[in-house]
Amino acid sequence: MKARLITTAIGVPFLIFVLVVRGWFAELTIAVLTLIALYESYRALKAAGYHVCEWGGYAAATCMWPLSRFMGVLDPLLLVVAAMGISMTGIILREKPSFPDAAASVYPLFTCFLPMSMFMMMLNSMYGQVPGVALITMAFGIAYGGDGAAYFGGRAFGKHKLCPNVSPKKTVEGSVCGFVGSLVMALLCRLVFVNIFHMDMPGLAATIALAIVGSAAGQIGDLTASLLKRYSGIKDYGKLFPGHGGVMDRFDSVIFTLIVLYCYTLVL
Repeated sequence: MKARLITTAIGVPFLIFVLVVRGWFAELTIAVLTLIALYESYRALKAAGYHVCEWGGYAAATCMWPLSRFMGVLDPLLLVVAAMGISMTGIILREKPSFPDAAASVYPLFTCFLPMSMFMMMLNSMYGQVPGVALITMAFGIAYGGDGAAYFGGRAFGKHKLCPNVSPKKTVEGSVCGFVGSLVMALLCRLVFVNIFHMDMPGLAATIALAIVGSAAGQIGDLTASLLKRYSGIKDYGKLFPGHGGVMDRFDSVIFTLIVLYCYTLVL
């Protein structure tokens, strides 16, 4: 617990710094975290027995920062399609191509690279009058508010197992508390940005909808990451964050929530 608290005490101010400063430093930080997350995911898949092709993911992640910084253009879907094409080509050209290996090679592109590239694109964008950085902050609030509430709510009230074959400690009661925590954090984010920073934000009804859908997505992301860990026989994806694990251990819920907020920008 001490290591977790120390990491949180350092990580939260750093995250705030990245979101406030933005620019090349924030974009480079996201690109590096994406490369590490891809490495962790590929390593877990290889531990599960898959012979994945990593070229596409690493190539796309390497292109994220130059495209965003020097060309001002970052299309997440275009990059993920290109990465998928490279990965599929790598599998097909093998002496013994395998469909499970092909599917496993694509998996990290959609559960890791795609949402992280959305993160980078939203960072310096405006959607109508709503700044992308405000939506990103809301995504983190929804994900981590839900995580915290689910953890403590589950410890206090948990009786019924949610997905015992995937994550034995998660409970239905903890999940419900997670929805409440996400809703509270989403409303708090909206309150702060509207009344203190005088920024436009999603309306009250939209905020509630984003909190509910975003919390569900975050919990699915957490369980999806747990499923791969259990299938691979590993405890954590990595050791970058002491007490928390790797990038995928710490970002597993928020990256799915980011997809929800990105979809909302398409509506805007």
